[in-house]
Amino acid sequence: MPAYSYDPYMYNLHRRNGGTFKDYKDKIYLPLTDSQIEKHLNGEKLIGIYPLLKDNSSWFIAADFDKQNWIEECRKFIEICTEKNIPAYLERSRSGKGGHVWIFFEQAYPAIKSRKIILNLLEQVGLFSVFDKSSSFDRLFPNQDFLSGKGLGNLIALPFYKPAFDQGNSCFLDPLTDGLNPYPDQWQFLSTIQKTSVNQLDKLYDSLMLISESSNPGHNTSGKLRISLRNTIRLNRVGINADLIIFLKEELNFANSEYFIKKKSGKSTWRTKAYFSCIEDTQDEVIIPRGFIGKLIRYCKKQKEDFEFLDNREKQPPVKFFCDVNLRSHQTLVIKAASHKDFGIISAPPGSGKTIIGLKIIANKEQPALIIVHRKQLLEQWIERIQAFLGIPKNEIGKIGQGKVKVGKRITVAMIQSLGKYIEKQESKEFIQSFGTLIIDECHHIPAETYRNTISKLSPYYQYGLTATPFRKGNDEKLLFIYLGETIAEIKPNSIKKYKRPRIVIRNTSLNIPYNPKTDTFEILSKILVHDSARNKLILNDVASELKLGKKVVIITERKEHIDALNQLLKHSFETVTLSGEDSESSRKSKWELLNEGNYQVLITTGQFFGEGTDLQNASCLFLVYPFSFKGKLIQYIGRVQRSEIIPIIYDYRDHQIDYLDRLFLKRNKLYRHFDKQATLFNEEIDAPGSSNILTINKIIKVPVADLDFRYGAVAFQYRVPEINIDLEFEVENDDLLPEFDVLKPYFSKVLKSKLVEIEIYAEYEHKVLMAQSANSNDLEKINKEIIENVKFRFVEKGILGRSYSSEAEKKILDLNQLQENQTNQSIYGLEEDLLNDILKSREVKHFRQLRFLASRHESKIMKLRFVLQPFSFVFLISGNEAYHLVLETLDTEEATYLWHLDKK
Repeated sequence: MPAYSYDPYMYNLHRRNGGTFKDYKDKIYLPLTDSQIEKHLNGEKLIGIYPLLKDNSSWFIAADFDKQNWIEECRKFIEICTEKNIPAYLERSRSGKGGHVWIFFEQAYPAIKSRKIILNLLEQVGLFSVFDKSSSFDRLFPNQDFLSGKGLGNLIALPFYKPAFDQGNSCFLDPLTDGLNPYPDQWQFLSTIQKTSVNQLDKLYDSLMLISESSNPGHNTSGKLRISLRNTIRLNRVGINADLIIFLKEELNFANSEYFIKKKSGKSTWRTKAYFSCIEDTQDEVIIPRGFIGKLIRYCKKQKEDFEFLDNREKQPPVKFFCDVNLRSHQTLVIKAASHKDFGIISAPPGSGKTIIGLKIIANKEQPALIIVHRKQLLEQWIERIQAFLGIPKNEIGKIGQGKVKVGKRITVAMIQSLGKYIEKQESKEFIQSFGTLIIDECHHIPAETYRNTISKLSPYYQYGLTATPFRKGNDEKLLFIYLGETIAEIKPNSIKKYKRPRIVIRNTSLNIPYNPKTDTFEILSKILVHDSARNKLILNDVASELKLGKKVVIITERKEHIDALNQLLKHSFETVTLSGEDSESSRKSKWELLNEGNYQVLITTGQFFGEGTDLQNASCLFLVYPFSFKGKLIQYIGRVQRSEIIPIIYDYRDHQIDYLDRLFLKRNKLYRHFDKQATLFNEEIDAPGSSNILTINKIIKVPVADLDFRYGAVAFQYRVPEINIDLEFEVENDDLLPEFDVLKPYFSKVLKSKLVEIEIYAEYEHKVLMAQSANSNDLEKINKEIIENVKFRFVEKGILGRSYSSEAEKKILDLNQLQENQTNQSIYGLEEDLLNDILKSREVKHFRQLRFLASRHESKIMKLRFVLQPFSFVFLISGNEAYHLVLETLDTEEATYLWHLDKK
């Protein structure tokens, strides 16, 4: 707030009569004198400057960078300023965690022009984009073109504030030095500062605005949208209007749920991006992934956009393949779909012959082909099949992997890791353009950054992804379709004539311990489960009974200690093999030789080592002994034992006495219910029930937001099953949710624009016993980290800052509990700092910088943050050399900062 001179006694009288500092008229601006400047330099007072003058001009402009990569981006910005003959100077901020780049003018210059110049330069070097949600560029000073009439604009602190200066901050730096060294004599440096002339600024404004008006999306919509397709989609900026900007931003920039899960659980988020950004923004074009073309074209047609489509894909000279393949009926339908679609995803269950389908597509397209895999076993399998079905000798098959690069004239198989490294090399330029057909095996791995970056650099005419599980556990599943396109063919298991439906055997365990997912960690439950002797004995007995029938058994768990525990029980009586992360490469190789030769009875391993890419033809019995719920994982596991000629048997262990684990089972059982079962949920045999005893619920219902129960990582609700008069509880997973968000329900309703949410529910009852259950909701998926942060800030504005308090409360200094008292049954904030941090997420708070500075120095171990209501203020405790200082700083009013000093003694 501006510094004022006034009579404190008269002002207190004014306050007692209900007045505020804002309407107190007997005050004048405090003059900026040498004495005031001296106090700033000595650290007694901090001076800031409002850059915007009354005529909406300013003598300087400063760009503020305050995220992790601020150094790199400040240097980029200074570099382009230098290119444009704009002298720019770097100051490290008071916190030391950001920087200000200052540009000074010879005369006051209109802010509307200077801001457009600087934003244009920032955009040219990729530091600012209308599409980007995560740029570390923060804002400009001034941050508005015109004064609003309600205040003086935004405030920037002046350099050389002593407490920060003594720590190497709040001073100017030499950007050319590796360590960003401060200039040794700051006063001498100030004497060398050059100011930009008005003539130079006008020239830049005229030239830059000419470019901007012809290319900046959303500003000039007179041109036609041009959509150009090759390895990526390129859009000319002149044709992109504001509506299309919003569409692209919503569809192609979204939060990464994995990042927020890691952050919430305290795990490292290093190299995990908070947002997926699938838009590359250049001066003339906007570049997006190729797979989005279908959705983009449909949007343009629906919105009646005037657009031109250019197909710039190029075919290679044709090559002939001899394909000795007799397709089965379910494969023929896929080949037919691929003949009509040039790219997309093919979904096919394990055992349906994805490799055969891929080879037939390659042969039909008559183009040099590249096949991408992610595991060595898959690479070797493809090479074997190419020899067998395409008749190409091994020495003519290209291979990229394990440090070797050999490109085949007709076909090449590549490991994704090796391919990614190779195409970064200069000699790979010709290679990138040399393939007409691209096959990506197990393409559900596309969301991995290595995959995305690699396939975006290749330029095939045809491109197909093969997978049994076109879905992911997190929200990065969207990337699969953004990069590869839509699903063009799906093989259903019941369409495969020789498809062997597994026999499912469910065992109820006796495991029963108190477990509350809201308060107890899963690792404790996991350790108890892994070492439970009764549970392991049940597994042991089932394994022994299958081995006596001559079966070969695979046991899958998720914990190494579980492998060890089960191996100790089995190895004395049976031939066991264990596979885990502790095995060396040579050990795994020798063990796989044993397994493929059939010299084993039991394999005990984790899903990581017995998932996709595993081809063990002799195993027909699978034991799933560790709880999980993800459908994709279950499909992959079952597919590994559907390769032998024997009907596969799947054993699953239901820990039905622990609600949390039972819900995981009910999600697995939804898939099991599609198989022909020869056992029930109970260990005793019962007659197969008639259809009259089976009740299936599969519908979309609308649930009031007010009736939702927010939990840790999930939202629950009750559904009344009228046919059997039972209340059934459903849960929809959402890793961003917490129980305390119940108070935010009215705000979520406003964001969703409805008091009801649509939820798709599925449940099956047999003899009134719940057999399977799941729930999904697109509406609830919209409640992500971004929405929650926005809603929390709205709640703070209305539920705390805008709330009416009792007259008694308004006279007190309050703690956090008193601040939230009588508001709801559950407080949304458990820590004072959380409330302050949420408030400071808005850069528009008048005293943002002062509050952030005080918060960073608050002695929270001595005194918790306190609050005053009229005007809303924070009470901080700051430690000085000889005294503690109680500082009362207002949030968003013209009130002064109040200080009390307490001797440390």
